[in-house]
Amino acid sequence: MYHPFSVSDTLKTAWYLLRKNFSVISIFALLGFLSVVALAFIIYVFLNGNLATSIGIVVLLIGVSFIFLGFVKLIFQLIDKEYYDFEFSDIVPTIRMQYSYLLLLIMVSTLSVLLTNAIKALDEGLTQNILGIVVGGFFQFFFLFYFPICACFIVDDSSGAFESVIQSFQLIRGNFLKYLLLFVLIEAMVFVGSVTLVGMLFVIPFVNIILVVAYRKLIYSHQDVDDDLAETK
Repeated sequence: MYHPFSVSDTLKTAWYLLRKNFSVISIFALLGFLSVVALAFIIYVFLNGNLATSIGIVVLLIGVSFIFLGFVKLIFQLIDKEYYDFEFSDIVPTIRMQYSYLLLLIMVSTLSVLLTNAIKALDEGLTQNILGIVVGGFFQFFFLFYFPICACFIVDDSSGAFESVIQSFQLIRGNFLKYLLLFVLIEAMVFVGSVTLVGMLFVIPFVNIILVVAYRKLIYSHQDVDDDLAETK
């Protein structure tokens, strides 16, 4: 039976996945968090000097992207394990995935910085303020709204950096308002969870689960195929 994209169904499926696989998800999230903290500590304590610090930051960025993409792969595997089992190697990001993800991140970040600096170089006034708000808002919206879907395409479809952007726009088109509502709810969760460290440790993995589930359900809705996982709850 065809399942159109639904915010409530997406949230229910994400919660179902979290409950059913809580131990696996929590262990991965905890190990990932500790790994990032340990790597950041090593860089802060042992790497001195501009060059060493810069290299350390690059290594940290690669490490964070590796953990994030691994988590996304894990959620896809947990969704699909209704049909087959998976091994540890199945959640390890490929070099192509990391390259595409980091390339997209660097390109968008660089473009954002260049445009922001160009606007700052303009004469102070209403035009500069309006352009600053528009550009800043656009890139923040892209990072929070479209970038997670791009990451899902990079992991699930082995898409390239440019290809994933085009695919994300095409996927959300037709369900923009529903996905916007989901986006607002996610932002509210992050705001509530940010009050405590424990809250963030719970909210961040859950939010990423929601986004992966939303991506998969959007794919199903465009392909007009059955979403068996939604029937298991």
